[in-house]
Amino acid sequence: MAVDAVFDAMRLSMQRGERIELRGFGVFQVKPRKRGIGRNPRTGKEVRIPPGRTIRFKPGKDLQNIGS
Repeated sequence: MAVDAVFDAMRLSMQRGERIELRGFGVFQVKPRKRGIGRNPRTGKEVRIPPGRTIRFKPGKDLQNIGS
């Protein structure tokens, strides 16, 4: 229940466009996504991609240094 409560709070914050920073882990941030043109890999047909928002994650220093 505690984990669900944390994820619900994170989801609501990101819907409002807020930045979430978890010290030592990383930062979740909502960024605008430009519109563009993609391609359907199966048919090769061009597909328009509408503008929108996407979530970006930037790992913190502690998390980045795990692999080193």
